[in-house]
Amino acid sequence: MLSRGEKWFNLGGVSSQSNLDMDSLPPSMLHKILSTVATMNIRDFGSARIAFPGFNEVGREDHFYRSANLIYLNDWVDEASAVRTFRLKCYRSGNPEAIYLRGMYEFFILHLVDDGWEKIHLAGERGCELAQYVDGMLNLAFSVDQRGIVHNYPAFTRQHIDKMFQIICSWQLSGHWDYDKPGMFLSMAERIDPNVPRDCWCSHIDPPEFEVSLDGSRSRWKCDRCFWNCAAYDFCFQIHLTARTWPIED
Repeated sequence: MLSRGEKWFNLGGVSSQSNLDMDSLPPSMLHKILSTVATMNIRDFGSARIAFPGFNEVGREDHFYRSANLIYLNDWVDEASAVRTFRLKCYRSGNPEAIYLRGMYEFFILHLVDDGWEKIHLAGERGCELAQYVDGMLNLAFSVDQRGIVHNYPAFTRQHIDKMFQIICSWQLSGHWDYDKPGMFLSMAERIDPNVPRDCWCSHIDPPEFEVSLDGSRSRWKCDRCFWNCAAYDFCFQIHLTARTWPIED
C-alpha cells in the first residue's frame, strides 16, 4: 500500500521506486504535485501542507493560487467551505480559470450576459484555453443573420474545435441542469440553422469525403460555411451545461 508521500509523488508524475526525498524536489515540481492534489481532493491539499513544509511554503505563494487548476476541481459537498475558500483565493489572486468560471456563472446562471462575457474574454486573454474557445464561439454564435447563417469565424482549426467540444461534453464538466439559459442567448441560439448542409454543394460530393473525430467517429466533410454553422449550433446547446455555481463573497 502506498504511503501518503508516495501517493503525492505519483500524482506529480514522479517515480516513487527509490527512497522518497521530498526536500530534493524543486519548487516547480512541488507546485505541480500540490496543484494536482488540490484538484482531486481539497482535504488532501490541506493535509499535504501540514505534513510537509515544502508544500506549505508553495501553498502560501500567490503564484500557486494564480495558476491552480480549477476547471476540473472536485466539488465535494462535505468540503464545501474549504472548496469555497480555495476558489475565492484563486479568484482574488487573478487565476484565469477562476475568472472564467466566475464569468460562466454570471453569464448562464445569473444572466448577467455582458459582465459574464467580459470575464470570459479576460480569462482568455490571460491564457485560459477553455475561455478562449468559449469567447470565440460566443462571437461566432452572436454573428448569426436572419437566414440562420453565422459569419465571424474564429481563428481555430477544425481539430481544435473537435478537441474543445470533446472537453465541454466530458462528464467532468457537463451535466449541470438546474438553471435556465439567458433569454438573449436562447433566442440567438434558436436562430442558428443546423440544416444548412442539406442544400449545400458539400453534401453532394460523390464519392463522399469523411472526417474522423478524436473519439473515433466519422462524419461527412463540410465546407467552411456548413462546418461553422454546425459547430455554433452544437456549442450553443452544450456549453451552458458546463456552468456551475460560484461562491458568494463575504
